Amino acid sequence: MNRIKEYICFAICFAGLGYIALWPVTSPDLGGQPFGASILCGDATFGSLDFLCHSALPLQLPPNLHVLGFLSALFVIVRLLLRALQRSRRAAANRAAVMAAQVTQQPDAAPPARRKPLRRLRPVKPRAHFGLRGAPR
Repeated sequence: MNRIKEYICFAICFAGLGYIALWPVTSPDLGGQPFGASILCGDATFGSLDFLCHSALPLQLPPNLHVLGFLSALFVIVRLLLRALQRSRRAAANRAAVMAAQVTQQPDAAPPARRKPLRRLRPVKPRAHFGLRGAPR
């Protein structure tokens, strides 16, 4: 079930980010041009944007796709805000823990005891054969 949840979340986020990118071009303005035409299609048009600005068939989406796109874009934005809030809370908790550790630590306390060094491993003789049944006789 976790994998299905992750796949659905990915699909919604992908659709939301795609709608955020397409929204200025697909939502109509009062003048009939795309909403982003006033920004993208100013007096000076570029070669790649000329197709979008003066297209005989402007990009249009039906209202139900606008609703789905808006909801998925809203999901993406809320998810990003919640993730940022969680990170800031986690960072604040870490800072508080560090400050509490510094306050409780006494300056005249002895440093922590050293551990014993690990034993050195004995060298292993290199293999003379590479079979499963042992060395040839």
